[in-house]
Amino acid sequence: MAEYIKNDVRNLSDDVIKGIKDAFTLSKKYKKDILFSYTFRIDTDDLLPFVTHPSDRQHIRFYWQEPSRGLTLAGLNSVWIRDFSDTKLYNNIKFEIDQLFNHSVSISDSKLAGPKLIGGHAFTVDAVSDTTWNNFPRSRFFLPECLATLNDDGAWLTLSKFIKSDISVDTFYQKLSQLCIHYQNRMPVTLPPVTKVNVDKFRDIPSRDDWNKTICSVLEEIRPGEVEKVVISRSHQIKVSENFSVSSALQILRNSYPNCTTFMFGFPKQGIFFGSSPERLIKMRNDFIQTEALAGTQARGKNMEEDRLFSETLINSHKENEEHRLVVEQIKRKLKPIVKELNMRHSPEVMKLTNVQHLKTPIYGYLKKNGHILDLVKKLHPTPAIAGTPTDKAIMIIQKQEKTDRGWYSGPIGWFDQYGNGEFNVALRSALIKKGIAYIFVGGGIVSESIPQKEWEETELKLHPILSALSGGQF
Repeated sequence: MAEYIKNDVRNLSDDVIKGIKDAFTLSKKYKKDILFSYTFRIDTDDLLPFVTHPSDRQHIRFYWQEPSRGLTLAGLNSVWIRDFSDTKLYNNIKFEIDQLFNHSVSISDSKLAGPKLIGGHAFTVDAVSDTTWNNFPRSRFFLPECLATLNDDGAWLTLSKFIKSDISVDTFYQKLSQLCIHYQNRMPVTLPPVTKVNVDKFRDIPSRDDWNKTICSVLEEIRPGEVEKVVISRSHQIKVSENFSVSSALQILRNSYPNCTTFMFGFPKQGIFFGSSPERLIKMRNDFIQTEALAGTQARGKNMEEDRLFSETLINSHKENEEHRLVVEQIKRKLKPIVKELNMRHSPEVMKLTNVQHLKTPIYGYLKKNGHILDLVKKLHPTPAIAGTPTDKAIMIIQKQEKTDRGWYSGPIGWFDQYGNGEFNVALRSALIKKGIAYIFVGGGIVSESIPQKEWEETELKLHPILSALSGGQF
């Protein structure tokens, strides 16, 4: 077990010192900078304070918490960052990552903690950004300088730096020691209390009347055997109070939606994208993959009996089940050629959230051969749950009918390690904070039985998690 670093380099364990020397040897041999990472245990049970210091607004911040699944990640600063904006996105990312981890050295006391790449991209990477997203990257992946991990094995800090052969070994020892002290001292920070603030509606894009017209236009294009489902989104914009705190918003989301993944990407001078996603796109560990179909929505009841009746309505709804079936069938078609055996329930279960309930079908199995999670993200995104069926025709209709750029809303977000294991979610129930305005994005699946008024009401329900987070829990 590596010792904690308190004052000077003499407290570095022999394994860490040897790893640093090995990295220096590799740097000189290959005449390139070598990535060095060091993971050690810390004492904390909450990582949110790690990314809430006021000075952190000047640095890249990342937060990812799955309360029901026992994993939290919090990242700060970056030692490696790449933005991508073309259709060769995944090939470019994998090439860059191969270069990054080629000859890297990682010292860790935990098999479940270590350096990870963080990132995501827009629903459509090569689309032209509108004024909402024009300063936000279409796609970004980065390696945090410091990544905190909280899992079933405890809490860990992973520090990552590039070793350059033109500095001395002693100098790097000292910098690493100081870095450990700097980040360890941040952990005792106490979270500020959740504060209630006013939420002032700014505008809806499209307006309700225009939304009704859009849905009617989409319904005219839905034909059996040609286009069966199209997912249409809209933006609800509000002015953000000067007292708004992203840490307060994240506290509300993780407490109110423990079955969802609460996330935050903070890019200085570009915006803060955060939310609470109910939908896992893909998770992979040692070629075992887990995904899910999530489609079909109903409100929660005001009491137990009403809630039970609403659940039965959802389960028995032909429209909601048809929407769900389309998602299941397309995921099966995409995964069947590469998975040994797909396992899933014969009928969907009901996923109950605080304000809505969804039809959900977990899907899992082992890959036929070794893979990388980015290949699975490329294969699955976009799912029918966020685009439609068939996907290519649905996207053409989306591009024609939607009035705003989705940006990262409904895009894949997540993390992965140097071995290609990781997890991505679909960025739903989310908002972009930029220049005093919160842009909240929601959407709904349109099938032949859809009614514009009902679809508007469904999207209003989906607004509640973010409105609650922004207001301090008042919704």
